Amino acid sequence: MTPALSIFKRARRPLNLLAGAIFLALTLVFGSIYGRDALKSSLAQSRVQLGAQELNLTTKQEDLRIIQLHVDQFRAFRSQGLVGRADREGWVEQLVASREQLKLPDTLSYILKPPQTLTEPGTPEPAAVAPAAGAPAGTGPDAPTTHDLDFELSGIHEQELLDLLGDYRAKVHGRFRVQSCRLGSPQQTGLLAQCTLRFFNLPEAVKLPAP
Repeated sequence: MTPALSIFKRARRPLNLLAGAIFLALTLVFGSIYGRDALKSSLAQSRVQLGAQELNLTTKQEDLRIIQLHVDQFRAFRSQGLVGRADREGWVEQLVASREQLKLPDTLSYILKPPQTLTEPGTPEPAAVAPAAGAPAGTGPDAPTTHDLDFELSGIHEQELLDLLGDYRAKVHGRFRVQSCRLGSPQQTGLLAQCTLRFFNLPEAVKLPAP
């Protein structure tokens, strides 16, 4: 046996241990690099998710601020009949009651027309179609609507008409404007008043039952 072979045999075990140690060290190095990259990717995803959650939280906080800012106004509109179910029957009843309260001539006649969708200026109004369940056909349950109440009253004077409109506005459960008003046909008992009162209403969104 040559001296070189003898030395190799003696050094084989330490060399194997050294090779194993080198392999283990390389495994740890590459494993740590992979783990570091995985942690970086996970951290980046977490930061993106955190940013999205912070944006969502900011949006909800702004929505809450707007709601809190306008909740009193919304409640006032609902108490006035502008928001919620349109009290069409009450509008007619109050007109009759105001006439009786002021002791005006018993010559009142009226027509409460079907509700119509409130359109933007310059937009053609939809054709009048008989509504179903008090809502205009072809509209959603929360579409803003107008309701025209036409009435005639003969044997009345100008001041009496103003008193009637003032009393009616103060007591009716709803918001309206005087769309038109004409006085004519003078007689000894007074004039013929022909007026249109336009009510405005915004129904509250209907909450559907959970499936």
